[in-house]
Amino acid sequence: MTATRVTSAFLFTDIEASTRRWEQYPDAMMTVIERHDALLDEVIRRHGGRLFHRSGDGVIASFDTPADTVATALAAQRELEEADWSAVGGLAVRMTVHVGEVVLRDGEPYGWALNFGSRLNAVGHGGQILLSSAAVEALADTDVAGLARATSGEAAMVRHGRHRLRDIATPAEVFELRLERAQREFPPLRTTERPPELRRRGQLLVGRDRDVDAIADLLAAQRMVTVVGPPGVGSSQVAAAVVERVANGRENIVQHCDLAGASPQRMRDAIATTLGLGARPGLSMEQRIVEWIADNDVLLMVEHADHGVETVARMMRSLLGSAPHATVLCTSHRPLGVDGECVYRLDPLDLDDAVSLFIERAAASGGAVAASPELRSLCDRLDRIPLAIEVVAASASAYGVEQLLEMLERRELPGSADGEMPLQSIAEAIDLAIDSLAPPVRSMLEAATVFAGPFDRSAFLAVCAPRADAGDANRALADLVSRSLIHTDGGSGQYVLLHLVADVVRRRFDPDEHRAVTDRFIDVMIETAEQAAAGLRGADELLWDRRLARQFGNLRMAFSRCVSGGDPRRAAAIVVPLWEYGFMRMNEEYFRWAERAIATFTSRADEALLAPVLGVAALGAWIRDDLDDASEWAARALRLEDQLELPFDLPARLAVINASVYSGAAAPPPETFHEQAEYQRARPELYYHVNVATQMSIMSTWIGDQRNAERRALRAVSLARQSRNASSLAYALWALGTALEDDDPIRAESLLGTALETARDVNNGWVTAIVQLSLASLRRRMRSPIDAMPLLLDLLDLLWRAGHRSHLWTAIRLCSLVLGDLRCDELAFELDGAVRRASMAMPALPTDAAAIEAQRARIAAERGDDWVDRTEAIANTWDLESAITAVRTEFAVRLAAASPD
Repeated sequence: MTATRVTSAFLFTDIEASTRRWEQYPDAMMTVIERHDALLDEVIRRHGGRLFHRSGDGVIASFDTPADTVATALAAQRELEEADWSAVGGLAVRMTVHVGEVVLRDGEPYGWALNFGSRLNAVGHGGQILLSSAAVEALADTDVAGLARATSGEAAMVRHGRHRLRDIATPAEVFELRLERAQREFPPLRTTERPPELRRRGQLLVGRDRDVDAIADLLAAQRMVTVVGPPGVGSSQVAAAVVERVANGRENIVQHCDLAGASPQRMRDAIATTLGLGARPGLSMEQRIVEWIADNDVLLMVEHADHGVETVARMMRSLLGSAPHATVLCTSHRPLGVDGECVYRLDPLDLDDAVSLFIERAAASGGAVAASPELRSLCDRLDRIPLAIEVVAASASAYGVEQLLEMLERRELPGSADGEMPLQSIAEAIDLAIDSLAPPVRSMLEAATVFAGPFDRSAFLAVCAPRADAGDANRALADLVSRSLIHTDGGSGQYVLLHLVADVVRRRFDPDEHRAVTDRFIDVMIETAEQAAAGLRGADELLWDRRLARQFGNLRMAFSRCVSGGDPRRAAAIVVPLWEYGFMRMNEEYFRWAERAIATFTSRADEALLAPVLGVAALGAWIRDDLDDASEWAARALRLEDQLELPFDLPARLAVINASVYSGAAAPPPETFHEQAEYQRARPELYYHVNVATQMSIMSTWIGDQRNAERRALRAVSLARQSRNASSLAYALWALGTALEDDDPIRAESLLGTALETARDVNNGWVTAIVQLSLASLRRRMRSPIDAMPLLLDLLDLLWRAGHRSHLWTAIRLCSLVLGDLRCDELAFELDGAVRRASMAMPALPTDAAAIEAQRARIAAERGDDWVDRTEAIANTWDLESAITAVRTEFAVRLAAASPD
């Protein structure tokens, strides 16, 4: 195998929002991807390039000259723009040109330049062409404007300044080749965490520009703003528009928590899950939430805070007192009564805007309505509340304005209980719409109130229309959407029943029928859990991850109904299948469901159902560093498995193995390790075969058997590619990169970089964490300790949020090595001592283990016994939080010093 260092020009491409298109247009995307690939293949070949990497949604190609690379990007963007992609709602591709050194091994490039180019490409938008400073410098003698003019029209080189790229220590200079013919204005580069997509549900945003401006101004000056108004006035939609606007000018983290589907008792869980936070010993979940937000520059949007005003208000008081850099935007029907809260009252629409909204919404529903005195009276009768107007306007195709006005005038419904808000108009509008429904459709709407979050068409059919003809049920759903009683949730193919509509509908719901619907709802959620568990192990992992994220509120509701109803069988049926989801996605709330479920088992006759729940709970206890519970629950699970001849309990065995290995107390019981390996080998899914091959490879690396480590990792990669499961591939690439670190560090870095991006793409937090550890360690040795710091800081945040203590201590140990390299000996030695004192940490791979011993020996020799004794005494007082705070502080200073002015 030959290796040669060369400098090449590279083109990186990636389809923007491809995952969403795969979800919306799964069949059409197969054809579109083939056309996209063929187009890029032909353009690259035409310009003398060589395509050597294809990710499915993008490519990497190399060229002899940077001019050829730019010409390819220009031609490809032009041809992509001219092609018809309407089958998937359009297609936009981001592209990046970079020049750098790589190592060719048998003609295949590896190295830092590819990692850097991929990170740079990730910050662009579809249709953009970005260039690195190295590419711009290499193009100094090229007439780039003339090159663009000959193929794509007038263009200019635009400098975006320095931006920090993910996992890159030093900010990078970013340039763009901007075409004058571009049809869109690109948003700012995506170099900071952008706000999540906020659902634009329900009302059209009409007549709210002044409100959005005013709230944005308040948010710039105040710590907390609460937007209050009567039900249906559109406060959530206005707040979403505000967040979209202010987030573009901020470099902070944006988090959106919708509390509509959570009971006051479960609101902390809902917020913690949104933030990705796990529990920590000695802290309540409220304290945990406040602590994390205090450590980050967060813009937090809390929607529907009125569902648990006291709970939210108490949390906001703690937050404002402990998180000086946090900004909060709440929506509620009434103020929270928190010191420092700035209240913005969102009034009903102006009458002219209300009339405009009615006309627009009626037209969208197939009705033709003109402005008239009667229409103004109707909108005024609806109190100019957007949701009420929208619901009534949806009936304009069936009734005239005069008839609708008469129907409303005949009603005498009560107003709000406290007299402060005009609930009468919204209740009247919804009741009017419900009365106009055919009885079967009305029953389906009533049944839909059981959902606590978005639902898809199949769930609606199963829960709301189990005995109806599918065609009739689909027509009923379309009718409910057209009447604005059910809303579509963006472009995700999901539906949502607004809580205001649900509140009115529930009052009309027969209790016996509600119990039957709840039973069907729980059964659908059990089926969802089972399907998702299998789907996460297959080729459609990302789709199932997104579905579970959307359905988590419904799963929480179904599980809570099982617990409150004393139904341990179905509670277990929700918990047990999803153990890999909770483990890989580091969802701490899910593992606490397992602990809650244990308490529902009160009869010895249910022990066969209890055993697998105990195994899941044991794995969760290991994650949070509770060895006593992990050992007790795992032992009980395995004892019941043996006594009752139950199916193999993999989570219980993993808890036993990990608790043994990570505590350093002993090697894992050989029989337990072999049992779990043989069980996974016997499973039909390649996912499990990859797990075993990867685990065997890592064990070989740990004992220094590099030959077998590489061989087993190559087998794992081969199996993972056959499985087309992204998490399996990331896991296997981690093992291969780790096996090659000593012999071929450049290739190892490239493999680990690919593994990291692959794990992140499917939100696999556990694989992300272990890959980051290895990649940070390698960069520390290959490049510099400074280059390891961004990865480690990101890793500390990920693990701190998830509460994964054993991996946190492992990361701290690597941080001590980085600081020792920089001769920050006192802090390095204190951190190392704190790790040794901790109860659990992932065993170090041989290279790091040797480096740790060497660092201890060097420091002891240079500092003397008295210094060592004093420093170890200090380390014995440190807890995990103290260690992380010290690392963050020192790393921030070092990174600031390393960054250019």
